[in-house]
Amino acid sequence: LGQEVTKYFPNAEIIDGGAGAILVSDPEKGFQMLDSLTPLANGVPAHTKFPLVGNSISVTIDMGNPAPSCGCNVAFFLLSMPSINKNDWGGYYCDANCVGGNCCAEFDLMEMNGRAFLVTSHPCSDYQKPPFDSASWACDHIGAPQAWFGNGKKDFGPGPGFEIDSQKPFRFKIDFPTVDGVLKAITTLTQGANQVRATMENIENMRGPLTDGMVLDLDSWFSEDLAWLDGGACTAPEQCNRRPVKFTDIVLQSLESER
Repeated sequence: LGQEVTKYFPNAEIIDGGAGAILVSDPEKGFQMLDSLTPLANGVPAHTKFPLVGNSISVTIDMGNPAPSCGCNVAFFLLSMPSINKNDWGGYYCDANCVGGNCCAEFDLMEMNGRAFLVTSHPCSDYQKPPFDSASWACDHIGAPQAWFGNGKKDFGPGPGFEIDSQKPFRFKIDFPTVDGVLKAITTLTQGANQVRATMENIENMRGPLTDGMVLDLDSWFSEDLAWLDGGACTAPEQCNRRPVKFTDIVLQSLESER
């Protein structure tokens, strides 16, 4: 918070003198932020933990022109890792949909393509501070609440006819303030003089994970049917153009310091 520090994205293409990374469209080439390339004594990667209650996280996104198309899902999300048990691939990954066999709380800061931008909270009612494995029944697989941009609306999409042109760089920022005892999430997208905002009014069921700190994961995959993400702007079968995306200048900041 308030300092420039060195972090690591193993296996990512690093750009802008270390200020960012390129995420390619390949589900096997995602990456997580680490404090060190040396694993902990128990063999678990040295994940960076983001404590976000009372803080904000922001990043500049450049999806390029053309931007990732219908059928692409570019994901920048938080996980309550590590799991206790190794997953199906031999690592300690977990998420709210139990991909790989292990379940944990998840907060999707963004799942997006050039047509849609979605923020989703996925709490687990049995949450405990990691390392921990939640039960599948305890996790919200679909996710709620959600904050949506684009997907048929004019606030986000490809070209000058949208408030945020997804084919040009824009800044993402999400604040996690407590207002009258209730934790909220306020998402803002900014591009020049244009700004759009959406608020999740109550994410108290994510207070534990967001207080303890969550692991940042970046992943990009595709499907012929992503109606849950972009069905308001796209129709199946969808064909992802598999475009890479640049993420630069990730900033964690106290909301108090912004006043």
